[in-house]
Amino acid sequence: MVFSLKYFELWILKFGTFLLGCSFCFFLQSQYQLTAVVAAALTGFLGSFIPDTKRIESTHVHATIYMGAFVAMGSRVVNAGPGQILLVSFLGSSIYFFMSPYFKGLGGRLGLIAFISSLLGVAIRFWG
Repeated sequence: MVFSLKYFELWILKFGTFLLGCSFCFFLQSQYQLTAVVAAALTGFLGSFIPDTKRIESTHVHATIYMGAFVAMGSRVVNAGPGQILLVSFLGSSIYFFMSPYFKGLGGRLGLIAFISSLLGVAIRFWG
């Protein structure tokens, strides 16, 4: 993989949408006292309204929003505050960006990446 501005822009897009999904799900839980499942479902539902253009489809924006919601739904890391949300979003979007060619055809990859990024976030939080 050759690193160029194109790949950096792609990673920034994935990072931003992952952060958006995670932050919005966390916001719904903390401000409106929604359960984690309802907040994640609402985040995914609203994320599905992003228009499905050729560029959006090729960058997997919807998938990264769902992963962010998965992380916020199942992780106590996001309860630690905005810094942890930023860290977990960085980890999750990086894992997805670099590992997605190897996960083709593997079911449950979004949940797996969300789990790994949450686990790494917890590890960094407690041992870092």
